[in-house]
Amino acid sequence: MVAEAIVFLDEKGGVAKTTTTKLISQDLNSRDYKVCAIDMDGQCNFTMASGIPIDTEKNIYTVLRKESDAIDSIVSTDSGDILPGSPMMKNWEAESAGLKDSMIRLGNRLEPINEYYDFMLFDTPPFLGTSTSSTLLANKKIFVVIPTTPNDFGVMGVIDTIEDIEAIKDSYGIFGVDIQIAGIVITQVNRGSSLSRKSIKQKEAREAVKRIEEIAEKHGTRVFDQYLYVNQQYIDFVAKRENVFTSTKYDVPKKEIRRVTDELLEVIGKGK
Repeated sequence: MVAEAIVFLDEKGGVAKTTTTKLISQDLNSRDYKVCAIDMDGQCNFTMASGIPIDTEKNIYTVLRKESDAIDSIVSTDSGDILPGSPMMKNWEAESAGLKDSMIRLGNRLEPINEYYDFMLFDTPPFLGTSTSSTLLANKKIFVVIPTTPNDFGVMGVIDTIEDIEAIKDSYGIFGVDIQIAGIVITQVNRGSSLSRKSIKQKEAREAVKRIEEIAEKHGTRVFDQYLYVNQQYIDFVAKRENVFTSTKYDVPKKEIRRVTDELLEVIGKGK
């Protein structure tokens, strides 16, 4: 068994990227898949949302520095296994600049645990430094999910992200990694009177979604049919560090992320 690698990536912050990563990790775990989420972001939001202290001795930073092995650095939770982040990842960009293996070190360091999991999920920082770009070379096959918001900033974030993914493909094609954009998830959508696309009332939002759909089609990918709507439950589950699939309090994110995960599994080839 070799894990499917899914990178959650958007160069614009504030798009619910960590929330989306966390929910899909919980969902896959609830379906009895073996999941490991890797927190690449020096802000450590995924780690904190999982109830793991950010000063944990062994983490992705120590793994990259070869001070600990991945298998010994993983923390098990009710949402699946997690390789914690570290605030020291903010230093990794400068530290890795002089390394000959900077772009492939992540994949090499994670290779020993690849066979233990069905899925490895990467929560990335909102910029394309080494810590982000190296996730795109961390496995032989990479699926990218781009969470974004339905506004002009979201559109620009999608454009920049896709352009940089294409640049990575061109620059590092020698490594033979197959990078596929699995799809774009529209998040933080204000709900109207129904669940249809017409429920996005704001003109800006409708126009932004249309532009994102055009961008997706141009680059051979898709916008997921299911949106993630604005709802207090999304904020609460993160703040309270809870699992929406083991709690009875989060029916909205549970239902919506189920549909997103179904679509994602279909793209990956593991759908029903």
